[in-house]
Amino acid sequence: MEVFGADLRGINGQLVKFRTVQESNSSGVKALGLASKVVREGIVRAGKAAQTLKGNWDILSNSGYTIDLSPAEIEKTSSGLELPIAIMLLQAFILQNLEDLENKAEDIKSALEKSRLSDEKRKRLTEKLKSINEHSSLIVKYKERLINNKSKYLLIGKLDIVNGGLESPYYGMLGLIAAAEKGFTLIVPDDAEIHASLVAESSKGIKAYIASNLQEVWDVILGETKPREAKYIKKSIIEKSTTRYIPNLKAIKGVARAKKALRVSLAGGHNILLVGPPGQGKTMLSKAATKMLPMLNKDELFVVNKIYSAKGVLNKSELVIKRPFQEAHENITLPALMGGGSRNKLVPGLVSLAHKGILYFDEINLFPGKYIEHLRTAMSNNIHSVQRVNDTVEYPCNFTLVAAMNPCKCGWHKHYQCPECNYISLDKSSKCPSHNISLANKCTCSNYVIENYKNKLSTPLLDRIDLKVLVSAYDSAQSKYEYSTSTVRKEVFAARDKQKRRYKKSPHIACNADVPDADEFYKFNDTNTDTKLYFNKTLREHNISTKRTEVKVLLVSRTVADLDNSRHIKPKHINEAVNLMGLTDTYFKDM
Repeated sequence: MEVFGADLRGINGQLVKFRTVQESNSSGVKALGLASKVVREGIVRAGKAAQTLKGNWDILSNSGYTIDLSPAEIEKTSSGLELPIAIMLLQAFILQNLEDLENKAEDIKSALEKSRLSDEKRKRLTEKLKSINEHSSLIVKYKERLINNKSKYLLIGKLDIVNGGLESPYYGMLGLIAAAEKGFTLIVPDDAEIHASLVAESSKGIKAYIASNLQEVWDVILGETKPREAKYIKKSIIEKSTTRYIPNLKAIKGVARAKKALRVSLAGGHNILLVGPPGQGKTMLSKAATKMLPMLNKDELFVVNKIYSAKGVLNKSELVIKRPFQEAHENITLPALMGGGSRNKLVPGLVSLAHKGILYFDEINLFPGKYIEHLRTAMSNNIHSVQRVNDTVEYPCNFTLVAAMNPCKCGWHKHYQCPECNYISLDKSSKCPSHNISLANKCTCSNYVIENYKNKLSTPLLDRIDLKVLVSAYDSAQSKYEYSTSTVRKEVFAARDKQKRRYKKSPHIACNADVPDADEFYKFNDTNTDTKLYFNKTLREHNISTKRTEVKVLLVSRTVADLDNSRHIKPKHINEAVNLMGLTDTYFKDM
């Protein structure tokens, strides 16, 4: 038989092949193949756990072993390697230890032939000889079964040194299980049944079984007991939630323009910047967004849960079912945001935990420049790479960015207030309905302070944000965007379905925002001559000269058309796109 374990690299498991030999003239266990301290300690736990098996399996007392972990060049760090280590030590003990036991039996027989033994000593030697003979018979039987066992096993689990109990390692169990290949027999702890069955269902040719302890695994390998199949029982799944509270869109009062922009953002996967005073609903809008996105498809579900498993936040039967929401605050550390950690404990960061969902960045213009630069790079590549001395680990991070900031230092730019009461309006030319007097600036910042505050936001990052909109509870224009989450969700789902069909021949494009350039856009979209002329006229009117912005106008216009259930982009769709992109607003245009 062949025995494999798996070690974690990023979010994926890498197969580790085991070979073990017994060293007759040495003691202890020598591990080859860059075994970390965790793995070396696991060898001791494996030996102790073997002693819990029925019979005499004190395999480490009088023998030495060499274990080779291949590939040799990559460091092994997972505690889940303890189970295959134990099985390989037992196999080496059986295949190479029979001669030693026979010699011990002969020595005892010779001792028993002596006439001067006391009755007590003779009794002890007789019992020991009986035990050795019984154990030798077992080894003969087990040796034959091991030789005839042609299976290829992937074994994953931590071992309890007291009772041989089997548990999942803390980090990356789903990724480790997913390392199984066609033809493998997978055996994992009971607490990983849901994850093992998920992998077995996704990959044909893999048999997935569960076990509660080392004894059960050993008996299955020897054919002493029938294996227990890992079953995908939907009602056993515990949903792992990524946010405590998701508000209904209807509960967020005002912010009509922001709701309209958010609808377009979610329908096309466009990054969005929400600018407004504190307490106006920016965070609530971003949380509400997760309920308006399509459900994770099978492939997305698998990748997202490998990320959460690698982070060490999935317990037993937990799965992330809905699209994730993650929120970054300005006191977050760079490794926590981007991923990293110590040499043996690299884990994904917030940008990866938001993969295929929403990453909300509050007060984004106040973050240190190096944070934003890392974020920009990750957004460009949809991958964050963590460099190590001899290796590079990659974490996926394809998310929709919902960034938020105040418009100025005091937060009230573009808001106007009655000097006599608390009436506030976004229309500078309007008058207080109670006092019939002109409104004054609620904002106390000078033009210099406003410009300096908004210009803290990185220009390269701004280039990757499609939509820019003012968020205000005083923006109470009546529109269908006052409808509930379920109403807008249907529209978003329908638009996404159109895009799925449109780009079905390009697997790297899931939605409009994924289209990389104009050439790729025109492969999938027909635009009539009149619309092209209107589009070029719009570019000139708004002084749009960069290719990046030109493409973004096309893509946002396409999303607006999808929401309008229109096969072709029309001038009205271009006008709405330009408006939602902030190209008609001096505040955003000058960013």
